[in-house]
Amino acid sequence: MSIGEQYALDTWRLRSQEQAPPPAPGTHEAKLLRAWWVARKEARKELGGTARETAPRTLRRRARRA
Repeated sequence: MSIGEQYALDTWRLRSQEQAPPPAPGTHEAKLLRAWWVARKEARKELGGTARETAPRTLRRRARRA
């Protein structure tokens, strides 16, 4: 049985018992990834500017067509 089929079965079973459906597959991982990203951003902000933020960007030359 695939994850999608199992989720559909669980949703149907819980709905027939008038309970809340389970979270969709993969949403837990997305929430963890978002929380990690936010924590990383806050930690960078507390530690001060990184080299990327403080150094000026290099100029990029555009290739000229002949």
